[in-house]
Amino acid sequence: MRELTDFEHFFKENYSKFYYFALRYIDDREVCRDIVSDAFEYAWKFYKNNEIENLKNYIYSFLRNECIDYIRHQVVHQKYAEFYINMMSEEELPEEVDERVALIRKLMDQLTPKTRLILEECYINKKKYKEVAADLEISESAVKKHIVQALKNIRENIVKRDDSRVYNLDINTSTDK
Repeated sequence: MRELTDFEHFFKENYSKFYYFALRYIDDREVCRDIVSDAFEYAWKFYKNNEIENLKNYIYSFLRNECIDYIRHQVVHQKYAEFYINMMSEEELPEEVDERVALIRKLMDQLTPKTRLILEECYINKKKYKEVAADLEISESAVKKHIVQALKNIRENIVKRDDSRVYNLDINTSTDK
């Protein structure tokens, strides 16, 4: 029981020091309280087993690391929020999405039948290259070549919208370039 009273005394004597230490890193009082509480809880587990030589240094190190982890997490969260806001502000209207899908369908119709079939199997039916190759009795590398060629042709022929919203629907499916 002696170790419990020693730890309680240590807690009462140092809590505010640790709290203000954490507050220097993080400007959120509740978060600092939580981190300091976690530090004491974590330290208690090792203290009662006599695994910590200098408890004060141990807690300071723990606090510093937890504060840095919290800040890193906040930075990632902030970047994700900014990314999401940017994506939402640039999101296409449903009509634009329908128009884009129609364009891609037209471009797919202009592909060779085999290339179109392979593209549909892989991207629309979500089949793996290996499955498509087995179904069509061709090699996986042949499937990959068809996919690469189809995507290349589609990318080349989707022209960014100009002011008049006209698309270039010319597609060249030949392999000699």
